[in-house]
Parts: sequence; C-alpha cells; structure tokens
Amino acid sequence: MKALVFAAFSAATFLAANPAAAQFAPVQDPAPGYSALMSADYASAEREIRGAPVSKYDPARSINLGIALAKTGQADRAARQFQHVLMEQDVELVLANGETVMSHDVARRALASLQNGALSR
Repeated sequence: MKALVFAAFSAATFLAANPAAAQFAPVQDPAPGYSALMSADYASAEREIRGAPVSKYDPARSINLGIALAKTGQADRAARQFQHVLMEQDVELVLANGETVMSHDVARRALASLQNGALSR
C-alpha cells in the first residue's frame, strides 16, 4: 500500500471534507494548491493544482481539486473528482497533523459534504 502525504486543515475540518494537496514521494512541501486552499483563494488553488507536475490519478490531487471546484460553485465537476478517487486504488494519506486516513474514506466524506452543502461556497 502506498502512503501519500496529505496536507490538510485540522482534523475537525477534515471530517467535513478537507483539502488534500499531495503527491507520491518525494513529498513537496507545501503541496500544490495548499496555500491557496488554506487562504480560501480557490481559483488560484485550482490553477496551481492543475498546473503542478502531479499525476491526474493522484487521489490527493483529485480531492484538493474537487474542493477547489466545489468552493467555486462547480459541484458537478467536484463530484467527478471525488468519484475518480473511488475508482482508483485505496491508498493511505497522511494528514499534515500526522493522522493516517484512506483515500476512499476521504472521497466518501467529501462527496457527503458536497451533498449536504458543507462544501458549498
């Protein structure tokens, strides 16, 4: 099982669908889009994530991109990003606070947050 570093908000915020800018080792610190997501500059986060040399199959990239899309009113596109994660291998993500989570769990939480409005603008 591969482990990814997952730069994210606090664990409490994470439960409502955290940003997940990360990539396969070697770890980039900060991960693409992380600073922009943390400062609520979602349009910049989307540009940074899309422009970063990170595989489009990286689950953390898809999660962060989904969050950026959701926060800019693109719920359908955000949901597709979270669904992509569920179609890929379930891998470990390591939060910035050291907590380890599985990518499918994060994607499911993000979809639920999108559906209940917690991820809306």
